Amino acid sequence: MAQQAVKAPTGLSIWNAIREELMLNLYPLPYTTLPPTVFYVYLHPTDYDRIEGIVPRMVAELQQALSDEVRRINHGRDKSGRPATGVSGKAAGLLARLIAREEAPPIEIPPNGWEVHVNADRNGALQPGHLGIDSMLQLPAVAEFGGPATTRIVKSVLTETGRISTTIDGVTADTRRATAVPGGAGAAATATNSAPATDLRERALLTYADEQGQHAFSMRKDTLSVGRGGSSVWVDVQVITSSKVSREHFRLRRDTASGGFFIQDVSNWGTSVDGVPISPAVKGPDGVLRAGAEHPLSGSARIDLAGALTIQFDAKALA
Repeated sequence: MAQQAVKAPTGLSIWNAIREELMLNLYPLPYTTLPPTVFYVYLHPTDYDRIEGIVPRMVAELQQALSDEVRRINHGRDKSGRPATGVSGKAAGLLARLIAREEAPPIEIPPNGWEVHVNADRNGALQPGHLGIDSMLQLPAVAEFGGPATTRIVKSVLTETGRISTTIDGVTADTRRATAVPGGAGAAATATNSAPATDLRERALLTYADEQGQHAFSMRKDTLSVGRGGSSVWVDVQVITSSKVSREHFRLRRDTASGGFFIQDVSNWGTSVDGVPISPAVKGPDGVLRAGAEHPLSGSARIDLAGALTIQFDAKALA
């Protein structure tokens, strides 16, 4: 019996993937929600060859569709928090949760327009019929931490079994090329000679499944925070789940001297590691007063967030 041919991504399926990527990489500020403004779409070379002649037109329509989608979302919201007409699936779930919060501001259309690239994957990372997307969101500098603005990069691969996304946070403008280069899906690049000596090596990998599906977050700095986030709460890893998970739920720290990892609870409902509760945050009438004591974290551990979400933590050896 002949094997069924793999169906190549269509213009519509590419748009649906970009629209979902848009919703997965939003960042709310007090008065504006920032979207990713740069999208790199990768196709298997055979699939790309089929559409190469219409790529310029496809890019123009994708850029127009992004602006139209944001306008539809902003204008289609109502007081019930229901998403605008035409938004469905995972994107609808995220959008409904985002706009249901009173503080959720409208999504900004980038003043300089959307940057969309459609390329063939030349690194052999994609199979025929698969689709790779890298989206980039420029994040403002955090006032209390100082430092330059950074970029959050979400790298997704869509196959017949679903979407797998990896988030790389805290990438500065000068070191962005060391983390994501438009050479193909899963491309790895070497820092240029002009890049500063910022250490972007992977410290650990956090994998989890929330209401938006399966995710993998590459920890490339020595501290990070995890929670639901919000316009007034900065977190490095924003999970989409129930309100039992605090806006900032726990913090991770890698000790640069020993290479060991430590976890702190900063939540209202508690954090467990491998089934054992760690020291809880100190709470007061108005919420958390201070973080709980640091707890050592083994090289591989399951972190439970108030029984609502589990994150698999795996330390990586710095090469």
